Amino acid sequence: MKKIIVIDIIILLFLVPSIIFTKVYYYVKDNNINLSNFDIVYENKIDEDFKYTVKIDSKDNNEFYSFKIDNSDYLKHDNAVFKLEEGKHILYVKKGEKTASKEVYVKKNILGSFSSSIDNLDIYYLALNGQKAFNFSFKYDDTFNKNVYYKIENSNVIKIENNIVYGLSVGNSKVTAYLEDGNKKEYNFMVTDLIVPMYIDNNKPYLSCNKYTFEEAQLLDDILYSRVKEGIEGSRGGVLAAARFLTLEFPYSINYFNENGRLNNHNSKHIDGEGRYYHKGLYLDSSKYLDIEKNSSTFSGPKIWGCPLYDEYLNSYRSNGFSCSGFVTWAMYNGGFDVKDVGAGDYIDIDDELSDLGKRNKITYEYMKNGNYKVGDFIARDGHAALIIGIDENNIYTAESLPPKLKVYTYERYSGIVKDTNLTYIIEMDDIYKEKSSNYNNMW
Repeated sequence: MKKIIVIDIIILLFLVPSIIFTKVYYYVKDNNINLSNFDIVYENKIDEDFKYTVKIDSKDNNEFYSFKIDNSDYLKHDNAVFKLEEGKHILYVKKGEKTASKEVYVKKNILGSFSSSIDNLDIYYLALNGQKAFNFSFKYDDTFNKNVYYKIENSNVIKIENNIVYGLSVGNSKVTAYLEDGNKKEYNFMVTDLIVPMYIDNNKPYLSCNKYTFEEAQLLDDILYSRVKEGIEGSRGGVLAAARFLTLEFPYSINYFNENGRLNNHNSKHIDGEGRYYHKGLYLDSSKYLDIEKNSSTFSGPKIWGCPLYDEYLNSYRSNGFSCSGFVTWAMYNGGFDVKDVGAGDYIDIDDELSDLGKRNKITYEYMKNGNYKVGDFIARDGHAALIIGIDENNIYTAESLPPKLKVYTYERYSGIVKDTNLTYIIEMDDIYKEKSSNYNNMW
């Protein structure tokens, strides 16, 4: 009997530690966190805050675990959804009182590219109540969602609908355009009342003398240059941008002014203040003429646009502005082509007039129907020069400085312009523009 009791005691002494060890072993095992069983999953889509919706991918029994990422609160697996930016994050896994952590990464996966004509501009200048289409182009797979989303910094200044920006009030705003894969671009917009929406208005008031401050004149020069840069300086698009800016977006009409003389061509000893060639930009501030005043003799100038200047041909003072060739050479010079300070005549002994730019194509019904003319081409008659700034199905639009002012002329495209004696030939400017990379449309 005593022997049996001793055996039982020995068995108990052996079993109790075993049971205790087994229970402790399984307790530790159950509370051990194997981080390789946990990771994050997310779609390749961002939200309006440029964040990804991230969930926890678990290979373990989820009901025992809760999760947090970075400094968020712990959430049970069913509710563990996080909004994360691209980059490195810390995933924390908690079970009971035990926690473990690992680094996880949210990686942007750009699947293509997209671009707009204004990508190369630091600022896009938009007229108050004006509009500008982004005109995006895409290099993405056909199955990709090409909807562009926007984040606007100042919605009081601009709004965007159907990829068109509208100017609501004077001011500045940044815009971030983005696609769902995280590809994004940033644009800066300035809405200004120094320009008007681009449309034909031949009843604009005339520019008066000293209309603008130095700062305003500088800003208008910046806007002009940005238009040329968008069209691509040194291309057909650059010249077209300059011509359209002055005739459509500038809020005042520029007077016609007979040229009194030239500084650089044909042995002239004096110049006027016409502002056709000697400097780029708009002639709205006297700073444009400081070096001319020191180095040239003039009749009564030089003068900025809108200020009185002596007209030698009319023997009277008139507001300074453009002759026909003055406008064309100004537009070409600002667009990136230095054709020199030349006129619109057709003189046998002078071979550097605008009429000598290339082959002349007579304006006939057949040519207007089948010709290769384009916007930006030179259109003229002997003694008069102009530029084509628009072509649509029925009409051709020209920018011409004729008395009394620079304005846009509209001609019926086929028979109307043929019957009108104001213009008789077109020079296709491919050899001048070289048709390198350019950005323009047939209509504005």
